[in-house]
Amino acid sequence: MRWTLVIIIILSIEIYAFQSFKTLFKFNWISKVYLSINFLIYIFLFLSYLYLNYYSLNISDLFYDYLSIPMAFLITLLGFKLIICSFLFFEDIVRVLTFSVKFLFSFNDSNDIFIQRRQFVSKIALFLASIPLPFVVYGIFKGRYNYKVINYELEFEDLPEKFDGFQLTQISDIHCGSLKNSEEVEYAVNLINKQKSDLVLFTGDFVNSKANELIKWKDVFSKIEASCGKYSILGNHDYGDYVSWDTKDEKKKNFNQLLNLQREMGFKMLLNENVKISKEKQSINIIGVENWGKGGFKKNGDIDKACQGLNNESFKIIMTHDPSHWEKKLLNHQTHFHLTLSGHTHGMQFGIEIPGWIKWSPIKWAYKYWAGLYLEKGQYLNVNRGFGVLAFPGRVGIWPEITVIKLKKI
Repeated sequence: MRWTLVIIIILSIEIYAFQSFKTLFKFNWISKVYLSINFLIYIFLFLSYLYLNYYSLNISDLFYDYLSIPMAFLITLLGFKLIICSFLFFEDIVRVLTFSVKFLFSFNDSNDIFIQRRQFVSKIALFLASIPLPFVVYGIFKGRYNYKVINYELEFEDLPEKFDGFQLTQISDIHCGSLKNSEEVEYAVNLINKQKSDLVLFTGDFVNSKANELIKWKDVFSKIEASCGKYSILGNHDYGDYVSWDTKDEKKKNFNQLLNLQREMGFKMLLNENVKISKEKQSINIIGVENWGKGGFKKNGDIDKACQGLNNESFKIIMTHDPSHWEKKLLNHQTHFHLTLSGHTHGMQFGIEIPGWIKWSPIKWAYKYWAGLYLEKGQYLNVNRGFGVLAFPGRVGIWPEITVIKLKKI
């Protein structure tokens, strides 16, 4: 029943959107090209799905190998058509109202006016619907690897003197199961190492769902270097909660494999715990909590447990995957956290950012703190835009991020 409803909705969109082409171009070559593109995208998706089923392959494991791009093309095409349909629907409402007034009051306006208006609305609809298309295509094939290094210099009065100029690199949301281009990923790892930071801090979501996604990338991410160590925490995707496991033991085995793989790559996993980084008898503390997110997200994060053994005078940097944790729990906690590092949002992988002018993404309606640096109550939060992608296999306007933070003493 659900598939029948989906097919009816898609057919309705297809027929309605085609009216715009028919109004402007009749059935000339432009309309034929439009129909050909539609056909190719649908057949691309169908053949990819058929291939997976024919060889009894796991769709969940191989979604990004076979289905993500055809699905992205289909969704992009449907978005293009929905923009057109919204204009035509509005014009049809106006037409019905106008016809009703004419019928009731016996007006005799020429039908030429309606035809001309329909053509004008169709032109506007096609123009506006076409604007995002090249950006989306770029985002799928190039934008997802358009790695940006974002630098911050943060000043603190109580930073230990020996840590003046100490540098951190934050990465987040690698989502190994979505990565494809090994050359681009190796370029990003080299870019991380070029920063020559003292610490590399990873703020969760190494995988989409399963630990085995990381195996083929293990050697690449093992090359990440930091003189004072590499530390990581868990994100909501690292627990294996988005997979139907046959047994609890199988899920537990997957989780332990992920932890082991990170250790083998040289990352120290912080599971509601803290570690001291020392330089000549002075120190700062790195705190790592498990995932804690508002709404239905996993809430394994235990900030009180993670802070055991610390005093309020010590300098603290905390890693927590979901920025809602900072908003809901950390900002008003009795412990003062100088700097919180998060990820999770990806900036929705879609938005508009012009430094100094505009920073916008639809994700702002779900997360108050969704990308970049924030300062409240004397405490900093940085929300990393993520390294990889999830669901949509691209980035449009919100580029993958490597954050470099230099600590300075006032």
